[in-house]
Amino acid sequence: MYKHLITLALVAVTTVALAEPRRLNKPVVCEDTQLVLRSITEEFKETPQWQGYNPQQGTSTVLTVNLTTGAWTLIEYTATTACIIAVGENASSAWGTPI
Repeated sequence: MYKHLITLALVAVTTVALAEPRRLNKPVVCEDTQLVLRSITEEFKETPQWQGYNPQQGTSTVLTVNLTTGAWTLIEYTATTACIIAVGENASSAWGTPI
């Protein structure tokens, strides 16, 4: 029975440790909103595929995709500043099909 209690305690400690969030310091590129959005649409030929608004932060987030190449960009922005959060390739829908 003693072994079972130790095992249970280790599982509980491991589960609690894994549940704690980690803070990452990730470089993010920010610039004037109009400049970023114009560059994404004109230079990279990406169009908005999804957009959401966060009222607590007063920010919008948009996912743009180049429908020909599958390149994508995730941008968080306000009226004045836009930050590129992530970029990638091979965009697909939630079902794994190309966008």
